[in-house]
Amino acid sequence: MPSLRLAFAAFVVGSVLAAPAMAQTKTWNFGDQTSPGSCGPIGVPSHGNVVGCTQQPIGTVVDLYVSGYGSTGSGTGSSGNSGTRTFQTAAMNYQGTGSGVGIYNQAEGLSATSPNHAIDNSSSSGIIDMMLLSFTSAEILKSVTIGWSGSDGDFQVLAYTGSTPFSTSSIVGKTAAQMLTGGWSLVTTVNGAGNISTPDVNYAVNAGNVSSSYWLISAFNSAFGGSGASTGVDAIKVLAVTTQGSTNVPLPNTLALAGLGLFAIARMRRRQSV
Repeated sequence: MPSLRLAFAAFVVGSVLAAPAMAQTKTWNFGDQTSPGSCGPIGVPSHGNVVGCTQQPIGTVVDLYVSGYGSTGSGTGSSGNSGTRTFQTAAMNYQGTGSGVGIYNQAEGLSATSPNHAIDNSSSSGIIDMMLLSFTSAEILKSVTIGWSGSDGDFQVLAYTGSTPFSTSSIVGKTAAQMLTGGWSLVTTVNGAGNISTPDVNYAVNAGNVSSSYWLISAFNSAFGGSGASTGVDAIKVLAVTTQGSTNVPLPNTLALAGLGLFAIARMRRRQSV
């Protein structure tokens, strides 16, 4: 009988360890500046500032840092003729609890004039904005929530999948074409709705479950490729993103069962040794 109990306990542990685990889903809300789970500080716009988000939900092991970039240099047009422009750092800007974050681009004079306070591709200057999501470990970006958009809200999502360690040099001073050959991959192009205010609109952005620690959300840029976006000036403010950890973690109940099984094994062995 003791050997039977020992075998059963071992079976419980083996079954638990072999059971599928669930990756944790996290939502990072840029409209939430209230601790715990806050994203901030986001103060007066300053060139090159960074938004930091604490762990959400509290107790996870991933943090998020967000920074802004925008194109500059020669080239005209909004999304159609931007291939000669290179990217530089820009300033993240908090746009309120209902809208999220936008970008002030230095090449635009850090102007708050609409739509230049958003992540946009201004038709007058040809400048295109992007926000970089830097996670402390690889995450599967699942969705992007838009809290505000202009008359059009097309955007693109890119992941860093390069073989060399990530560096901001893969963005700064590079054209879109150079970024695509330097480790960045276009994941999706979203034909976003226009004139979003309320309610917010959530878009699934990663059907292939690409995993990376570094992601870009860009106003539509034809130089990145992609199709399905409409013509016009695109301007968005990102309220939140949802991610799923690329490494599965055991469910709490399965951990408890595993502990119970290990305890039973230890108890059986102790009785046999007496």
